[in-house]
Amino acid sequence: MNVLRKGSATTVVLGVLAVAVVGSAIWYFMSDPFRTRVNESVKQGTTWTPEQIAKDPVMYLNYVEAETNKALDSLKASRIAIAQSKADLEIKGAEAKNKVAVGKKAVNDLIQVYKDADSKNVWPVSYNGQTHDKNWVQTNVVSLSKQVGQQQGLADQIDVAMKKLDAQNSKIDEAETKAREQLSEIGVNRETLKLNAITDDLTKKLASMQSVVSATSGIAAENKQTTISLDQLAAQSASQADNTEFDKILANNTK
Repeated sequence: MNVLRKGSATTVVLGVLAVAVVGSAIWYFMSDPFRTRVNESVKQGTTWTPEQIAKDPVMYLNYVEAETNKALDSLKASRIAIAQSKADLEIKGAEAKNKVAVGKKAVNDLIQVYKDADSKNVWPVSYNGQTHDKNWVQTNVVSLSKQVGQQQGLADQIDVAMKKLDAQNSKIDEAETKAREQLSEIGVNRETLKLNAITDDLTKKLASMQSVVSATSGIAAENKQTTISLDQLAAQSASQADNTEFDKILANNTK
């Protein structure tokens, strides 16, 4: 009997709580003043407002110091990622530029072979120790020209990417400097608090520290969007098939 009574009482309590929760939720959305008071209470309990800083400035300094060090670690990781990207892009850029140089020479050599043979009407011709007909020469001039264009496009994209990575490194340098300045200031403010009670001026100064943490973390996050892969550049630089005709290439050749 007692067990049944206890069970019934528990059910009643849970029912009342459920009604209270549902009622509060409905009232939250229906009442602007109630919603404002709830939001303000949550803000005071979960963020470092000037009032919260004034109540516990030492704890706030500890928080800012930890967040600043965390942001510095993120910047360090970003710098490493950029260095890795640059090293990879430098190698691939050199390879692309070398292919452009070799390809241009091959195209010019084949065009000269074509001109000599066509002017004398002597086909097939010998090229690199092998005999080739007129169609082979034309086809390879067109193919090599396209490949040269693709590699040149890739090399250009890599040059642009390298400049972007250098710019990102500069942003990291600036963010690191500000973060280290803030760590130094945290030490000074700790000593100030030991000597004096917190003032309105010091409260404002402490509150402004959050902006440095946000900016530093933002630079680190921005780097995740900036780091560039070679596959991405290759996809951007790949030229579309434009059906370039051999005669057009021949007409543009200065030899």
